[in-house]
Amino acid sequence: MQMEKSTKILITYDQCMMAEGLEAILSKQNKHAILPLRKNYSDIEGDSAAKQAEIIVVEISAISMDHVEYISHLHQSFPSQKILIVSDSPSRELLQSIFYFIDGYLLRSCSSEQLILAIHEVMETGKYFCSKLLPIIFEKKRKNKHNINLTFREKEVLTLLFTAKGNQEIANTLNISTTTVRTHIKNIRHKFGNITQIQMMRYACDSNSHNGITIPLCPNCRFFCKKNTNNRL
Repeated sequence: MQMEKSTKILITYDQCMMAEGLEAILSKQNKHAILPLRKNYSDIEGDSAAKQAEIIVVEISAISMDHVEYISHLHQSFPSQKILIVSDSPSRELLQSIFYFIDGYLLRSCSSEQLILAIHEVMETGKYFCSKLLPIIFEKKRKNKHNINLTFREKEVLTLLFTAKGNQEIANTLNISTTTVRTHIKNIRHKFGNITQIQMMRYACDSNSHNGITIPLCPNCRFFCKKNTNNRL
C-alpha cells in the first residue's frame, strides 16, 4: 500500500511558545512533516532544510510594516513555497501590502481545526483566508461601483492572478504564451483603472467571474459563489 506523501512545513515565529503550539497541533497529523522552527528575520536563505519546505507558516505577534518587508523577502527568497500567515487581524492597508506575497491568512484566535484546514486548502486549492477577514477583503465602496466588461480569457487570467505563482504558471495552465498573459494583465489593469489587489479579488468573487472557469479562490469564495450563481458579468 502506497503511503500518503507528507507536506513539509516550516514554521517561523515571533513568539516561540506560539510556534511550539502550532508545531504540536500539526505534528499530530501524519500527513505533515515539521521542519525545525526558525525565528522570524533569521537567515534561512542558505538553509538546506528550509529549502525543502512546501509551505512556510509565519507566526506574527502583531503585524507591522517591518513584517511586510520580511514577508516580501520570504516570497522573493522562496518563490515556489506557499506562505500562510498566522497573526491578529490586520488593517486593510497592511493586508493590501502583503496580499500579493501570501497564500493564506489565519487569525491567532482560530481553532486548531481551522489551522489544519488552512494548510490543506493552501496546498490543494491555492488560497485560504479566515472568514473573519471577509469584512476587510470584501469591503464594498459604495461610491466606486465597477462596471467592468472582461472577456472570457481575461476572467480566467484575473482568477489565476490570485492562485498562480507567476505569469509562467498562468501561461502553462491556460496553454498560452507568457507574452499573451502579460497582454491580458495589462488590459485587465487598464479596464479596472486605479484599484487595489484586494478590490480586484473582491470584484472577481462578487461578479462570480471565475464560477465554472477555474477553482474558487478559497473556501469562503466557494460558499460565496454558490450564493451568487445567477450573478454573472
